[in-house]
Amino acid sequence: MGRKLFLFLILSLLSLQVPVLADEKPNPEKNVTKMDEMVVTASRIKEKKIETTSNITIVDEKDIKASSAANLGDLLAEKGIGHIQEYPGVSTSIGIRGFRTETHGNDLMGHVLVLLNGRRAGTGNVAKIMTKNIERIEIIRGPASVQYGSAAMGGVVNVITKQGKKKPNGFVESVTGSFNSLENSAGLSGKIKNFDFSGSFTHKSRDDYDTADNDRYHNTKNNHQKNTSVNIGYEFLPGNRLGLIYNRFDADDVGSPGYFKNNDLDDYTDSSNHSIDFVYDGRTSQGLFSWMVRYFNGKDKNKWINPAQSDPDFSDAWYPLSFNYTDYKGCQSQLSYNRDHFVLTAGFDWANYKIHTSWSPEKSEYDNPAGFVLAKIRAFDERLIITGGMRYDEYEVDMKNNGGTQNDNNITSNIGMAY
Repeated sequence: MGRKLFLFLILSLLSLQVPVLADEKPNPEKNVTKMDEMVVTASRIKEKKIETTSNITIVDEKDIKASSAANLGDLLAEKGIGHIQEYPGVSTSIGIRGFRTETHGNDLMGHVLVLLNGRRAGTGNVAKIMTKNIERIEIIRGPASVQYGSAAMGGVVNVITKQGKKKPNGFVESVTGSFNSLENSAGLSGKIKNFDFSGSFTHKSRDDYDTADNDRYHNTKNNHQKNTSVNIGYEFLPGNRLGLIYNRFDADDVGSPGYFKNNDLDDYTDSSNHSIDFVYDGRTSQGLFSWMVRYFNGKDKNKWINPAQSDPDFSDAWYPLSFNYTDYKGCQSQLSYNRDHFVLTAGFDWANYKIHTSWSPEKSEYDNPAGFVLAKIRAFDERLIITGGMRYDEYEVDMKNNGGTQNDNNITSNIGMAY
């Protein structure tokens, strides 16, 4: 009886609404809130976020501007993304799904991959990437090796720098805080006819910390950190842009204090990462084909100084000076065939690392050419998205006198589905 009464009331309410709806003229624009479509590059090409089959989180420009974080590590910690581990000496790693980035050298030994504009950053230290010229950050949780190669088992953090799009505008900022911390930044972004530009410069410094007992905790200072980021381009045809991206991070004489109970007063760290990219993005007039070609070159440096360990009576095996230098370069190329219900992308990647460390007499070399194919199908009025891909990698590692040359190859595949 109760169920019949409930159905009767529902039908009565619907019948009262029918004449009102019938008198109104249909207006599809009424009460519709239009939002910008979120476009991501998780599959190496621009696509709507709703069409991705990966677990992806976006930190957009609005979130970055509202944040007080000065580097990528602080920003990801603020947003609660992954497990952030901060070490002395400007060194921060991120953990995703039980895997971590490598912070004390290059990114080859890491299991979460950090990218700059879709290519390897040459480091897993997220403290080396500043935030003033970042447009957005895409975080992929889970394997993405088919798209981006090795070290992407736990996930990918793709940092995308700004590209000038509107009238020229700039900013100047100065922030101060506890322990005489000081951060000065300036930036400029805009587009004039076919020429676009975006860039920023940041300088940071900080004195030693004070403990809760108001005692000075020595050797926690940061003499200076400098960051420069530039992205310029020229669109010589509609949809065809030649671009240059330059990034540089330097941190000198950064304190490395050790443990609270045994504060080391003379250890310090020097750290840097700089790179340059030459990029050509293009497409046909109707967008049937699109392509990208990139060449990049960079250097990552880490140096740890411990003068006390020059004492011959010191039993520790570490040296008074330890370093890890990596020269990295590579290229990427890809071509996409775009239809309403089908997208096919094929491409080639190449990465080369030359590594010099204080504990190895000669440089080691890592060489990795790879080819890949990615496909996406849109079905049932674009509600069902099916993605798949395959990647072939060849690896050659030359350890010089430390084991000779080793070769390997690997085929990786994946498939995904979203509705």
